Amino acid sequence: MNINLITALIGILAGAVGYWFATFSVQPILRFREIRARVHSEFIFYAQVINADNLNDEMKELHRERIRSNRKSSAELSAAYIELPGWYRRYLRWRGRRPEEAVKHLIGYSSTYDYDDAHGLEDKIKKALDLPREI
Repeated sequence: MNINLITALIGILAGAVGYWFATFSVQPILRFREIRARVHSEFIFYAQVINADNLNDEMKELHRERIRSNRKSSAELSAAYIELPGWYRRYLRWRGRRPEEAVKHLIGYSSTYDYDDAHGLEDKIKKALDLPREI
């Protein structure tokens, strides 16, 4: 075989393997990490909007946004977790992260109106996703 042909085949094969790895391993991991970070930022942004009773219209709208945002994040986190490669899911388990539990607790968190229940669920979500708890 001609050396130029071998070089071209090696280049094509390396490009295909790189594309496959980036598409099916790196992109799902980056998407999962992005959603995980968004959940954390939503906890900070909507920290005081647990119960909208006796609040002004602006706070009531923020409360509705929090509910939608938590449910959307729950759905996206679940979808991102399913798309993760098996080796990364095992890595998450080894690190003590449980995204499937966080998904369940996020739905419950979006439905609660009690501050104590909300903070308990928030702590469970932060523990399941290994988010900082001091904020």
